[in-house]
Amino acid sequence: MNTRVGLLAIIFALCVSATLASAQPIPVKLSYSAPSGSNSPSWMAKELGLFERQGLQLSMIYIGGGTRPVSVMLAGETDFTIVTGPPSILAKLSGGDTVILATFINGLTVSIVARPEITKPSDLKGKSMAVSRFGVIGDFATRIALRRWGLTPFKDVSIIQMGGLPEAFAALKAGAVQAAAFTPPLSTDAKRQGMVELLDLSGSGIEFANTGLVTTARYASQHPEATRRVVRAIVEGIWAFKANREASIRAIQKYTRVADRGVLEETYGIFRKDLRTIPRTTDGAIRRVLDGFVDDDPRARTAKPADFYNTRFIDELEQTGFTKELASRYPDAVR
Repeated sequence: MNTRVGLLAIIFALCVSATLASAQPIPVKLSYSAPSGSNSPSWMAKELGLFERQGLQLSMIYIGGGTRPVSVMLAGETDFTIVTGPPSILAKLSGGDTVILATFINGLTVSIVARPEITKPSDLKGKSMAVSRFGVIGDFATRIALRRWGLTPFKDVSIIQMGGLPEAFAALKAGAVQAAAFTPPLSTDAKRQGMVELLDLSGSGIEFANTGLVTTARYASQHPEATRRVVRAIVEGIWAFKANREASIRAIQKYTRVADRGVLEETYGIFRKDLRTIPRTTDGAIRRVLDGFVDDDPRARTAKPADFYNTRFIDELEQTGFTKELASRYPDAVR
């Protein structure tokens, strides 16, 4: 009986693969928002042909600036974007049709780094810090850090929008600002170039909707099969990333343009640990982001976290046995 069931499962899988291979590919447009290792699942899926394996014809573009990828998606110019939770949640609060499909990282993988002359947090009083844009994860981390140090954002320390993380990094190096919030590999690269790490929030235990996959509720409703396939490809990208060190390091190098092997290895190690093989979004992670918006947008106080995400497609991965298949295909991912 077990042999028969096994043969039927194999035949079914072969039929599905043949159908995907022979069917007309579904065109999808996906953007990512930062040269951060947190985007590695999509990079790996792209490099390993996982989107094509799912019957997709992918166009992947980089749109820097934190909140801009969400605006571009809402304008209909892309179908999906990979961003941290805050831009998607802020757009939804403002009436946008955004929905988070997956959260790759639940926590703050952010470091506050400063120029060498800043040796302790109190030295920042009267100085300036850079973020890519207000409302992104670096902005959240900056405000959390300043309050933890007894400093009031904008009163004791100026926070300046730079437009993107590369621009913030350049401003820090040039001395235009005295500190900034970065994720690896930029945080690692900054330390290797002599900057001082004032705070590493990655070990803070703060639940937070970090980088994830976002679309519009309308797109997910009208194109469930395309959405399903994108989720499958990117989740397999997580497993492939965790299981394939050298291929992952090459992908990080290609998309971040960081050449330092030590920086690349450290970046890989950080995200291999933090990326979740089942990237299900939680109420707690969304609630933390909403709490950060309360001062600027009172609607955040009464907003229901469940209105900002949909776990349907992640749930399907387990219900259909796809995650078990990935565990068998990538055993090193969980070691």
